[in-house]
Amino acid sequence: MSAEVASSMPVEEPAASTKPSGDLQSEFSPELLRLYYDRIFPAQLMCRWLGYGTHNETVTADNLLHRREFSFTTGDDVYIRYLSYENAEEFRKDLCKKLPYKIDIGAVFSAPARDHKKFKLFEPLQREFLIDIDLTDYEFLDCDVKKIETCDRCWPIMALAARVLNRILTEDFGFEHLLFVYSGRRGLHCWGCDTRARVMSNEVRSGVADYLTPKLNAATGRLSISQPMHPSLRRAFVEDLEPFFKETLLKSAPEGFGVLDDESGQARLLGMLGDENVKDHFVGEWGRARGAAMSGAEKWAALVKHVHKPTTRALSLVRDESLGPVTVPRLDVNVSKGMNHLLKSPWCVHPKTGRVCVPVDAERADAFDPSQVPTLRMVAEDLDRYHKEGAATGADEAFVKDISRTRLGTYEAAFDAFLRKLEASIRAERVRAMAAAKANSFDF
Repeated sequence: MSAEVASSMPVEEPAASTKPSGDLQSEFSPELLRLYYDRIFPAQLMCRWLGYGTHNETVTADNLLHRREFSFTTGDDVYIRYLSYENAEEFRKDLCKKLPYKIDIGAVFSAPARDHKKFKLFEPLQREFLIDIDLTDYEFLDCDVKKIETCDRCWPIMALAARVLNRILTEDFGFEHLLFVYSGRRGLHCWGCDTRARVMSNEVRSGVADYLTPKLNAATGRLSISQPMHPSLRRAFVEDLEPFFKETLLKSAPEGFGVLDDESGQARLLGMLGDENVKDHFVGEWGRARGAAMSGAEKWAALVKHVHKPTTRALSLVRDESLGPVTVPRLDVNVSKGMNHLLKSPWCVHPKTGRVCVPVDAERADAFDPSQVPTLRMVAEDLDRYHKEGAATGADEAFVKDISRTRLGTYEAAFDAFLRKLEASIRAERVRAMAAAKANSFDF
């Protein structure tokens, strides 16, 4: 993400008179959702994004938006697939009519999605490279995913994943246009929007996904790491994973997670060693009074020192292989590998929290606070307050979009900045393609 986009990405909400209430049911309702779709949802920006510079093309074959699949899940759990739209007005009108509690976005197909039954050959041709990360896959956190406060507390592991994945995808694969989005409750999504990311085959997508997800050894629970370690993984360990493990996972609550503070966490990590003698030694050592007084960092240091002794040289990889499973980003690889997979849309609203799925700056994700993400109730109150104050002052700002009058305005500005950079890149690609075609026309 460019510096100008990063600088516009909000890291925390501006001061306001209202905050999310403790009663999540008050943050979401069908009435609030109807208001959101009618006046706030950034349909124009969404169609600009998904059209990739072709949303104004009148010929369907040239317009990516026309051939994009949307799906809706209604409040009574009716799942509607193969929806497609010709413009933002049509999209917004259907949102207000069907009032989906969830919006999913699919691939760009060979024909408009709504006409899929008319064609014998109906296949996906383009799809962003997708990453889906959910706290439910981090079992070591012992996170009660049904409680929003524990999901919020576990956000640092999502922030770590965003930072690591962003650096690998930009530095190792050269991707420039990565849109990270908070899922509204307990996860994070990434949309790789570069042209070459969108046209990757399923085989290439699988290769990238496998590169991003080192394998776990089912027998030991440790990460399977070949030596010497791949430079990309080594860089991630040195710059991000090991510092996070020491500064956050080992630190006791409430500042950290205290993964070695109780017997269950100690047993989980010691079990990865695959050596009962070493395990029994530290179970006894940490169970004594002196061990109980040791910090998580001190326990980890003692373990690392022990496994590097000549008598336990076979365990010398334990530091990296045991540290990996609790820090390496855990992707739902099926989402990344299949071009035809759908994923929840940005700007969707999570019905269990009322929070809007807003963009996140990957490099500043540590400063992002999910508990302060605007909810439907909050943005509705913002609109009410704005219009009351405007009526009192006589201000007339008809040109200002309603979303800009709410706490979602800073996120919308960041999304718009992301799109401007993406569209500039697409225009440059087209200029280069035209120049190459012109040059080839003179070849004899």
